[in-house]
Amino acid sequence: MADQIELENSQTIVDGNGVINLPTGKISLHTLRQVLNLLPFEIDFANADDELVYYSAVDNRVNARSQNSLGKPFVSLFAEADQEAVQNMLTDFHNGAASHFEQWFPKNDKTVYANYYSVRDIDGTFLGTLQFTGDITRIQGFRGIRTAFNSGKSDK
Repeated sequence: MADQIELENSQTIVDGNGVINLPTGKISLHTLRQVLNLLPFEIDFANADDELVYYSAVDNRVNARSQNSLGKPFVSLFAEADQEAVQNMLTDFHNGAASHFEQWFPKNDKTVYANYYSVRDIDGTFLGTLQFTGDITRIQGFRGIRTAFNSGKSDK
């Protein structure tokens, strides 16, 4: 295990040009920012102390976030009625009792799909919680097959 951690750490660097070199490839910080903001889902990350430290700036977020949200307790970003369940989930993530929670529910004429992941280092150390959320209303009714090769352009 220690050898794997050392290998991963030695292969992951950010060079002087802002390029992140990972074991599986490389990407610039500028490009990574654009990729994260282009995804059709929003991403939030709370660190190991359960404080929000990152949110993606995607258009039409399901969960409103702002610079003022950063550093706040993750659980405080949820409705009061949900805070106990969120705290229980975080406790399960911290102690290893769970690694993933999934839910979907209606909200403001949308169907929201939310996933929560326990993020751990290669040695199992808890690094934080990733929340991956999006509006799945449009895709719920998909049937059949549509590919880039049989449908033409989806958007301009």
